[in-house]
Amino acid sequence: MLSVSESQVWDALEIGPQWILRETEDVTLAETALLRREHTPTPNSAPVRPSMTTGSLVARPSMPTAETPSAPFEGAHSMRASANPAHLRPTTPIQPVTPVTPQPAKLEMDPALAQAIPNADWGSLEALAKTCSCCSMSKSRQHVVFAEGGPGVRIALVGEAPGSEEDLQGIPFVGKSGQLLTQMLESVGVERNRDIAIMNVLKCRPPGNRNPAPTEVNCCVAFLRRQLALVRPDVILIMGRFAVQSLLQVGPEVTIGSCRGRVHEVTVGDLTTKAIVTYHPSYLLRSPDAKAKAWEDLVLFKHAIADAGITLEKLTQ
Repeated sequence: MLSVSESQVWDALEIGPQWILRETEDVTLAETALLRREHTPTPNSAPVRPSMTTGSLVARPSMPTAETPSAPFEGAHSMRASANPAHLRPTTPIQPVTPVTPQPAKLEMDPALAQAIPNADWGSLEALAKTCSCCSMSKSRQHVVFAEGGPGVRIALVGEAPGSEEDLQGIPFVGKSGQLLTQMLESVGVERNRDIAIMNVLKCRPPGNRNPAPTEVNCCVAFLRRQLALVRPDVILIMGRFAVQSLLQVGPEVTIGSCRGRVHEVTVGDLTTKAIVTYHPSYLLRSPDAKAKAWEDLVLFKHAIADAGITLEKLTQ
C-alpha cells in the first residue's frame, strides 16, 4: 500500500492508487488481510511497497512523494482544495460593466433657416426646403418633394414621406399609391390639382424607404406647419402613422386603428381645423382587406367637408 503522503499526491493528480490482479490462483481473505498488516507502515518507518513476488496483487510503480514533487505538479493538492487558488485570484474586485446605449446625434436646423421658415410665403418656403441640409437625407435625395397644390383651397392631405417614384419626379403620391389615392379622392368628389393641397411630413425620401428617425421628422415638421398655416384648410385628411404622430402629437404606440372613425382637431399656430385619419394608400395596396375601413373614413371625410360648407364642383354636377 501507499503511504499517506504518496496517496495525497496520487489523489491530487486524480489517478489514485491502482492495483492490477495478477494471473495466479486466488488467495484467501485471511492471507490478504495478513499481507496488508505486514506492509502497513508505522509512523516512523519508511513506506513499504508490496512485494512483486508475494501475494496475488501487483502494485504499479510509485509516483514521486509529496515531500519532493516534480516541478510541473508542485502544489497540485492545494490547487484542487481551492477552486480559485490565491495566486490566480484578481488583486482588485471586478467591476460590472454597464452597457452604454448609443445616442443618435442631435440634429439642429441652421438658425437662419429656422428663423426664415415662419415668415416665408409659399414660393420662398419651397425654395428654402430645396436647399435644406438639416439631416442626412439631403445627401441621398433626387428631389425635394414639397407639395402638390397650394394656398387657395380649403382641403389638405398630409402623408408620410416620398417613395422612390416621388423622389424621381418631385411630386407627392405618384406611382401605384398615387393612382389609388386619386381614385379614393374622386370617390368623394375631390379632384387633385383643383380641390386639395397634398403634402408629406417628410420632404425627402428616407433611403431604402426606411422609417424616418424622430430627429429627421423634427427637421421637416417646421416646413409642414408653415405649409398648413399658409393653406389654412378647413379639413385635413391624415394618412399614415408618422403623419398622425406629427399632427395629433401622439406617441409611436398609438395606431391608425385607434385614431380612425372620428373627427379630430388639429391646431397649427392660430389655426384650428378638423382632421380625419385613415390608412396610407401604400398600406392599402399591401393589405387590401383594409379598404373597407378606408372607405368608411372617406365617407366621414366627405361629411366633414360638407359640414365645413365646402362645395365641390363634382358633387354639384
